Amino acid sequence: MYRIMIVDDEPLFRDYLRMKMDWEDYGYMVCCEARNGKEALEEAEIHRPHLALIDINMPFMNGFELAEQLKIRFSEMTIVFVTGHNEFEYVQQAVRLGVHDYLLKPFNREELAAMLERIQPKLPKLQESPEEAQAALQSADVNNKQYPAAAIQESILISLRLSDQDTLSEVKRAIQSLRSHDLNSEYVYTMLMGLVSIGLSFAGERGVASEHLLENLTGSSPDKNLRGCVTWDEIEVWLLSFFERLIGLTESTRQTKSYKLYSDAKAYIEQHYTEEELSVEAVAAILFVDPSYLRRVFRKESGYSVLDHITHIRMKKAKELIQKGNMKLSTIAYEVGYSDPNYFSKSFKKKFGMTPTEFEQLR
Repeated sequence: MYRIMIVDDEPLFRDYLRMKMDWEDYGYMVCCEARNGKEALEEAEIHRPHLALIDINMPFMNGFELAEQLKIRFSEMTIVFVTGHNEFEYVQQAVRLGVHDYLLKPFNREELAAMLERIQPKLPKLQESPEEAQAALQSADVNNKQYPAAAIQESILISLRLSDQDTLSEVKRAIQSLRSHDLNSEYVYTMLMGLVSIGLSFAGERGVASEHLLENLTGSSPDKNLRGCVTWDEIEVWLLSFFERLIGLTESTRQTKSYKLYSDAKAYIEQHYTEEELSVEAVAAILFVDPSYLRRVFRKESGYSVLDHITHIRMKKAKELIQKGNMKLSTIAYEVGYSDPNYFSKSFKKKFGMTPTEFEQLR
């Protein structure tokens, strides 16, 4: 499969672009993300993506400068600008000068798919076609189920940002989901590097240098560490060590007023997520603050909204209940704060890319 790097300084847009479509259905997978040109060059060295989707306006190094550096260092890499209307003329000129294509914001799934089709002839030829890779993936999985890469990576990233105590469990579940595939396949390697990329991206958000994160781990790079593992148990040990160190280095020690408010709000949500009437206004009232102020503080401290966290907690608990088995989905919906099972099912699918029933069948 072709590897994609997403470069944009807006975390919400990176999430949006990563989740916009089922990349694997088109023969692609998101292998790494970066907030700016400097990080993108580092990620490109690690992951060697075939395709880079690049925003133009970024700090430290804009999209044009980044594209120039990428063309020098990785001549076969295909580059596509993702940009707004006010930059359109510059993008057209960039395409004439060697950037391969562009996406004009806002765009829909069909426009994104059309761009992928246009650039297909410009991508390097793989040893196996996307169709062959997909067939191999399906035959390797005993349940004929794909590894839901986007949903798993999003879940781990949200867990890291919200200081979720179950982050390591999320990583373990991700590894477990891959164990039915061939450990030595390029697909598995790319999926594992995707997990590492999530960790490196989060470290960058918290100001932790990748060198500092990796300095006490064996080997010189994640790439060499993962390729050096010969069993799934070795893979799990290394990845859990990587995430344990990441959590330790990025664990917040801030005692500011806004961080305390964020922590108190998060704790209240985690204690009361079963209540259907739980809302931003309800949490703010308990904490004696204005709802709009709580929204600003929560997003500033975590990168997500209060409602994002409520949904995250409810969906995480729903997954745990489903995995235990012997419980009706309508009962699970009620247990996590939803009186309408259909709405719960829709919310679950939006979050994880599959319905509760489909997730239940993976057990």
